[in-house]
Amino acid sequence: MTQTALVTGAASGMGRIVAQRLAAAGWRVAAVDLNPDGLAETAQRSPNMHTYTCDVSDTEQVFAVVEKVRAELGAIDRLVHAAGMCHVHAHALDHNVAQIKKMIDVNYIGTVNLCQAVIPAMQQAGAGTVVLFASVAGWLPSPGMAGYSASKFAVIGFVDSLSYELAGSGVRLLALCPPMVETPFLDAVRKENESVLGGADGVTPESVVDALEKALAKPKNPLFVFPGPAKPQYYMRRFAPGLARRILARMVKPTD
Repeated sequence: MTQTALVTGAASGMGRIVAQRLAAAGWRVAAVDLNPDGLAETAQRSPNMHTYTCDVSDTEQVFAVVEKVRAELGAIDRLVHAAGMCHVHAHALDHNVAQIKKMIDVNYIGTVNLCQAVIPAMQQAGAGTVVLFASVAGWLPSPGMAGYSASKFAVIGFVDSLSYELAGSGVRLLALCPPMVETPFLDAVRKENESVLGGADGVTPESVVDALEKALAKPKNPLFVFPGPAKPQYYMRRFAPGLARRILARMVKPTD
């Protein structure tokens, strides 16, 4: 039987790649994003791709879209929640609080919204896969990224707690924690304040999605997946936090 996947952040970047690969593999795909033009580009030449506009930070919108997807495409077998946003500022103490709140609303509350709307039906069915995009920034904060790192810290804590509740339910849970990725998301960060990146480049989005697919292909995927350089960054933060801080302090010196 053809399965149904709901993919958020599908208008660009990694969400677009995930949606297109699933559609090419024969899945019915509900591509969700706030950008209808980007969604239209994602869905080109994909007859089994269906697009839905939604602000993931809006609880009512999320539940309404999920119900519409179920009515039109059937039960949701896989959720890939890739939607997110980032604002950066050289100094945490004068970063616009409205921007920080928006990141919390989109990155964290958006994750909660999608999980609450989708997972209970999976639990009842005893099957389903949930992929939530976190970030290595949630494990390894750096100068200029206080608000974004905090929002991803929240996602990681939520995933860790949720994993206990889903144990034995038949629902697979995975949190993808990529490093910097060369997508329009990173382009927007560079435009806002490139100095917070320390002159570093990102990995390709295809390599991150490859790592996700490899993890999902295993009978028992790990809870957290660290593609490419994210893995040594995570281990350095865990086992040599002092060294990690010294390296970041030397490499990243944000300016206004």
